[in-house]
Parts: sequence; structure tokens; C-alpha cells
Amino acid sequence: MFEGLFYIVLLSDILLLLGVVFSVAFPKHRIWPPPSKSSWQYWVSWFFIIISSVGVPVIGLLDLGTLWQLHWIWLTVGGVWVLISAILSYWGLRTLSLHQSLGLEGKLITTGPYRYTRNPQYVALILFYLSVILITGSYLALVTGSLLILMYAITPFSEEPWLEEQFGTDYLRYRSEVPRFIGLRSIKPKRLVTRGN
Repeated sequence: MFEGLFYIVLLSDILLLLGVVFSVAFPKHRIWPPPSKSSWQYWVSWFFIIISSVGVPVIGLLDLGTLWQLHWIWLTVGGVWVLISAILSYWGLRTLSLHQSLGLEGKLITTGPYRYTRNPQYVALILFYLSVILITGSYLALVTGSLLILMYAITPFSEEPWLEEQFGTDYLRYRSEVPRFIGLRSIKPKRLVTRGN
């Protein structure tokens, strides 16, 4: 049964990754972001996201310690990362709204965590799955979690043309000022430009 669960999560990860890569390569026929809440793309994407999101931690717990020996240092670092990812994810969700977090249209958000990164929820999810791998020391969580991390690292590339279509020059300006994930522009204070200077 455990082996079957691993293959289900692995297949789900692969299909999500292929869907995002397809969306980057063919933005006019994209799967993510979905065209609407009633589209097959929306329901299929979220079906596989739920399987993978829940599956990776469960697999890690069932396959505990197969990659390295568990140690309090890994548990502490991983626990801190889980806490940071939970706070960042909640802050991002609260700022963006559940509707827009589900991949549906809305307004351009540049406040809250979106002042420091254009994708705070993806940063949080990547950090969370890194912490799952670290805490569980699971070989199978490493395999499935790495695919999910890769998918979240590529997903912004499928969203950016869609955001540019919706918000035009406002999005292009925002994109030029705030990094995709995190970087020097995340911590560097913004220069205020006043007229007449």
C-alpha cells in the first residue's frame, strides 16, 4: 500500500510539473493559471495539487530516516523553516486573498509580503517542502518533494505573461522593482523619486 501511495504522489508531481512546463511553453493554451473556476484546468490542477501537497509529508513520515539519521539539529532547523513558511504563506494568502491564490483573476497586489517578493506563497511552499525533506530524512520525500519544489519554482514563469496581459505597464513596473523570489531587491530600500529633483 505504501509503495502504491508513493507512485500516486510521484505521478501527481510529474503531471503538475508537465502542466506547468506546457503552460510556460504554450501560454495561449496554458493549464496554469486556469482560465476560470469552471474550467477543467482549474479542477484537474487542484486535484493533483492536493494529492501532492498532502502526499509528500505523509510519504516522508512513512519513510522516516531512510536518507539520513534523524538528529535534533535537522528537526530544529526544519521546525524553524516550517514556522517561517507557515507565517509567510498565511501573510501572502491574507494579502492576496483566497480567490487570487487559487489562480483566478483579481487585482495587482504590491503590498504586504508582495513588496519583497512577487511570489511569497511559492517561496513559503518551497521552504516547507525543503523542511519536510530535512525533518523526515526520507529518500522518497526527497524524490517527490524535489519535483514539487521544481514545479513551484517554474510556476511563476507560467503566470507572468498572464499577469502582464491583465495589468500591463503596472505589472511591468512592479516586476522590475521586486524580485521573482528573494534577492537583494527584497531587502534594499526603494528609492523615492520626487518630481523636480
